[in-house]
Amino acid sequence: MNPNTAVEQLHSIDRECRHLEKTTALLQWDQETQLPPGAVEDRAEQIALVQSIWHRKLTDPQTGRLLDELGADEQTPGGDEKLPRLERDFCRVFRRNYDRAVKLPEDLVRDAARAEGLSQAAWVEARQANDFASFVPHLTAMIDFARKKARCWGFEGPRAYDGLLDLYEPGLTAAETEALFTPLKEGLSALLQKIARAAPPETSFLDREYKVEEQVRFNRELMEGLGFDTRRGRLDISVHPFTSSLGFNDIRITTRYAPANVLSSVFSTIHESGHAFYELGLSPELQGSCLAEGASMAVHESQSRLWENVIGRSLPFWEWWLPRLKARFPEQLLGVAPEAFYRAVNQVRPSLIRVDADEVSYALHIILRFELEKQLFAGSLRVEDLPGAWNRLMKDLIGVTPPSDTAGVLQDVHWSMGSFGYFPSYALGNLYGLQIWEKLRQDLPETGTLIREGKFEILYQWLREKIYRSGCRVEPAALLAQVTGEKLSVNPFLRYLKDKYTVLYGL
Repeated sequence: MNPNTAVEQLHSIDRECRHLEKTTALLQWDQETQLPPGAVEDRAEQIALVQSIWHRKLTDPQTGRLLDELGADEQTPGGDEKLPRLERDFCRVFRRNYDRAVKLPEDLVRDAARAEGLSQAAWVEARQANDFASFVPHLTAMIDFARKKARCWGFEGPRAYDGLLDLYEPGLTAAETEALFTPLKEGLSALLQKIARAAPPETSFLDREYKVEEQVRFNRELMEGLGFDTRRGRLDISVHPFTSSLGFNDIRITTRYAPANVLSSVFSTIHESGHAFYELGLSPELQGSCLAEGASMAVHESQSRLWENVIGRSLPFWEWWLPRLKARFPEQLLGVAPEAFYRAVNQVRPSLIRVDADEVSYALHIILRFELEKQLFAGSLRVEDLPGAWNRLMKDLIGVTPPSDTAGVLQDVHWSMGSFGYFPSYALGNLYGLQIWEKLRQDLPETGTLIREGKFEILYQWLREKIYRSGCRVEPAALLAQVTGEKLSVNPFLRYLKDKYTVLYGL
């Protein structure tokens, strides 16, 4: 068969698979934002059916024959060298997706999808009721499904967790993650000890009541001001903030609101907008293709963390945005200067909740989850014993003990979805983000002025050209080397924190 004909047939299969994936994402988005509680079981069956059809389509023997014809195998994953570079990249990524999917039995995919739908609903109820025991059977099932999938991919016994990490950061192992997290933990702990001895900033103005209705209006102004194209996406509310790509021109983000915690919704909106910018910045030539994904979840998280913290917690950012926030909340912020607000939003203190944690201690929340996931899949920690293990690690790493499971082990949605191995992406994203940021500032030395003047489009265009456009055509390590000329390191991130907080806290 002519290589171009074979590639076009693969594209046709891939487009249908993408449509099915996005249909699943739409069903899941609706479940998180709109679904009536009584419809949970029906929704789980719907998701299971769509996932089963997707798996059947992707793993059809004809798909394998087309990939073989093009030479897209483990030895030549890029496909036929006569094809254009874009098509070779497509063959490589499609081959990887096919090889992973074809090893999973269809009934396993279907049953896991059904269990996930029920598990997420059970997590919401357990979280609201502070009832971890009711969630134990669902979490146990999700761990069992994850183990079965890892075994199908060739990751047996103690190596099961490596197979799950590989889903989100290709090729990454638990040992390699630990090699990064060990110096990261040491550096963060040392900085936290210094900060603990310094005087905290004034933050009483953040403890006042901020009407949710005005928070909603500000967050919509914020996301649009940062460059979110509302013709291609929208902002909604969910128990746990998330971003969902429902199509090339349909990117949904969510946040959550609390009258006494205005920063929670603000920084969740910025964080999820960072994810959305990646999706909205993909090259149009990738539309409808498996290449229209982030290079990895850590690279994706590098953008949400970069926009949320490096940009969103900077003084120039609040020199631009504080007057607009004051317009919504004039009484609460009366007399508060940008410098005072900047110090307040960068307050470092132990936090029970990961998504509300300051940027110094945040990665310790991730290391906690990483350690617990390793133990769960090594078999050294029982699901029933998870709350106690969580609380002990929280005390050791962050210095606080959750007063309830809702504020502890039940706070994140990820495990209910079976997303084991995802959490390290957040901390690795910090590392990627700061190396990328250092390069951006070299290329755009006027970065502070651009932020102070609200010219976020210039930053977005630089990131789009360097990171977003290529989707997953370039592997994470290669992308980082391409942009910065460096390997992944903890040093830029630790250097950034030390420089910033030495000034903020007069260390």
